Amino acid sequence: MLGNVIFSKDLFIKTIDEIEKQHRHDFKCSEAFRVILPNDYVSNYANHWLQNQLVKILQLAMNDNHKHSWIEYYMWELDFGLKYTKGCVKIHNKDFELKTASDLWDLLNVA
Repeated sequence: MLGNVIFSKDLFIKTIDEIEKQHRHDFKCSEAFRVILPNDYVSNYANHWLQNQLVKILQLAMNDNHKHSWIEYYMWELDFGLKYTKGCVKIHNKDFELKTASDLWDLLNVA
């Protein structure tokens, strides 16, 4: 352990929101490159290495660093909560809403 970082709910939410913003921006840029350079497979830039490391840091900070990560489920499977449907998240037969990064924080601090 090198030091302590106070990881507040506000910092967590802002971090998730910024990852989402970058993810959506990267997708738009990739789509634009596909239109402009349809046969070019080199020009698409990739931020996934940095993004994966940020997710790993979040997982460690939130004790969510296991095979079935809630953070990854929220971001990738639920598309940052946009694909959430009632009943898709259950822990011990209790429904958890997972529409927002705030919901994710609450789930990680209860589960």
